[in-house]
Amino acid sequence: MSQIRKIRYRLFTWRKFPKLTPATDPIDVVIPIIAKDLHILPLCLEGVRNCVSHPIKEIYIVAPAQQEIIRFCETHQLRFVDETSVLGFSPKELDLIIHNPDGSTRDRSGWLFQQLVKLCGEIGTCRYYLCIDADHVLIHPHVFLTEDQKTVFYMSYEEHQPYYENIHRLLPDVALDTLSYVDHKMLFDKEQLTLLHQTLSEQSGKSWVDTIIDSYDRTNFAGFSEFETYGNFVQRKVRRPWLQKRLSYKKLADYETLRKKWSKSRWSLTFPEYMNK
Repeated sequence: MSQIRKIRYRLFTWRKFPKLTPATDPIDVVIPIIAKDLHILPLCLEGVRNCVSHPIKEIYIVAPAQQEIIRFCETHQLRFVDETSVLGFSPKELDLIIHNPDGSTRDRSGWLFQQLVKLCGEIGTCRYYLCIDADHVLIHPHVFLTEDQKTVFYMSYEEHQPYYENIHRLLPDVALDTLSYVDHKMLFDKEQLTLLHQTLSEQSGKSWVDTIIDSYDRTNFAGFSEFETYGNFVQRKVRRPWLQKRLSYKKLADYETLRKKWSKSRWSLTFPEYMNK
């Protein structure tokens, strides 16, 4: 991250923002997972149920059809969606193999697949749906849609140049924001997604899915961001700082303990797997 980005984000967090009035529209929640996410998912769900300032119609778990995941969904009153039914193919069929400079390779098919799931707009019955990463825990009330129908994006200080290069290939006419939309959660509007899909297809003459897949630089470990692409594409929006804290599994606790400890200074917590390897 550049020093300029750090300063820009710090100044952004110091601003005084007017209080947001949430829209009364019901929303769905969509969480793509794999089995290893089940240990952290209960905290994510508590955060969603306690801190999303909108009526939630359904919570959908998009995952492989494994019995432990299906049982978890039944126990926690969640709607299970077999991941292969969403896009008409499985993650393995993407065959996204990244070639590293040292000659090794890494399969990023699942990583890109869950991003395509978030962008598809095919899950749930509400016009709006919130996607959130399974390791992300909300500990402060969040508004995602204002009463005048503007999407609220929580901006971060992340900076990954290949994401922006990819957006320039996909959407050359879109101006990039000065901060990042990578914040582990995002509200999607199916009407905006339809427009995005059409725009991508018009650029390439292919389906929006194939356009994204073909645009991916196979030499880059992280060459596409659904959050950066959608956030920069949407025009009617409200921006807020994400105020997030990354923690290792050593800091795991029950939801109320985490909320009481961190909610005065942070709005969300993330327990990324890479911090525990």
